[in-house]
Amino acid sequence: MRKEHGSGLAVQKVPLMSPRGRLVVALVSTLLVAYVAVGSLLGRVFGDTTYGQLAVFNEVVRLVLDAYVEPVNIDRAMMGARMGLTDALDGDSAYLDADELRAYQQPPREGEAEIGVVLTRRFSFLMVAATRGGSPAAKSGVKPGDIVKTIDGRHSRSLSPPAGQRLLRGEPGSIVKLTLLRAGSDPIDLSVVRERLVAVAPERRMLADATGYIKVAEFTPRAADDVKSEIDALRRAGAHALILDLRGSGAGAPAEGVKVAELFLKGGPVGKLTGTREVEQVFSADPARSAWDRPLAVLVDTGTGGAAEVVTSALLDAGRGPIVGEHTFGRAGVQKVVPLAEGGLLLTVAKYVSPKGTAVHGKGIEPTVVVDVPDREDDEAAPAGDPILDKALEVLKNPPAAKKAA
Repeated sequence: MRKEHGSGLAVQKVPLMSPRGRLVVALVSTLLVAYVAVGSLLGRVFGDTTYGQLAVFNEVVRLVLDAYVEPVNIDRAMMGARMGLTDALDGDSAYLDADELRAYQQPPREGEAEIGVVLTRRFSFLMVAATRGGSPAAKSGVKPGDIVKTIDGRHSRSLSPPAGQRLLRGEPGSIVKLTLLRAGSDPIDLSVVRERLVAVAPERRMLADATGYIKVAEFTPRAADDVKSEIDALRRAGAHALILDLRGSGAGAPAEGVKVAELFLKGGPVGKLTGTREVEQVFSADPARSAWDRPLAVLVDTGTGGAAEVVTSALLDAGRGPIVGEHTFGRAGVQKVVPLAEGGLLLTVAKYVSPKGTAVHGKGIEPTVVVDVPDREDDEAAPAGDPILDKALEVLKNPPAAKKAA
């Protein structure tokens, strides 16, 4: 409650609570009484401090409904409390109201168009986690890390990532209006034309010095097979080294990254999937799936996330080759929908960690060779060349001397 000058902290006279307010407090109190009644059981489930935290929440509800300067919209306040709770978790956990839950459980409509971004939440707003190369969003200048303030005038503070993704979809050729917030820039207003996007297959080409190049823009269920085909083609063309470009790759299930990582390992661990109440899964590479054992470099940037980070962390821990570029996004969790009486909870229940146990989700991966790519204004021309790719070629050509054992 905001303190007015000279008023002190005490409330001398409190208006009577509305019948609905008394009902809400009574319901919360009833839940707390039930908690006490089965305290020994719930204490084992939730931990010893949970009762105290619920008691504090009950007191906050009572004070807000009892003493706030204006009548409180209880539904809005409780929605804010639910969203605030999930905002304190990670960017992919969210409370979904009944309409959002129904929309989340329905597949996209056939022929629906989109703009090519992956959304998460940071700082209580929607944020762009990745932008697909060549998509309407990328061509309009949308970048990973951009805060989405509004979508068609609707403020993103009240939107879950699935709800935001749904608002970005629509009829082909239709326009979605975005207001973005970007560090060091005034708010950016964009009108982006939706397009039908098809899955992007890995791209390959041969670079100088017999160095092959494969760009994986997204991790579809076919990604591992497609990458294997591109590796075989580059080998036949005489490639002696390979660059795996995972920049801007944030789409696709993290599990698909395990299959791609296997192609560059001769067995050994790929990673782990861990969660408080989930059975730990340990993934090991099948030596028979190994497709490339020659020199390798991996390119990453701030838009690298999900399956691409699973690949990166596995190859990093295996010492498979230099990781070149920028710190990755840090988004490698698995979500599950928990239905509730009203709506549902989209909750991250497990996360991928590297073979050595290093967390990826919420942390990201630091490259072994960091390349500082300066930000540029939207009206600035792109710099000549590709600093991250150029650095990778340099490192492959002149690898650092191995450290001597102590």
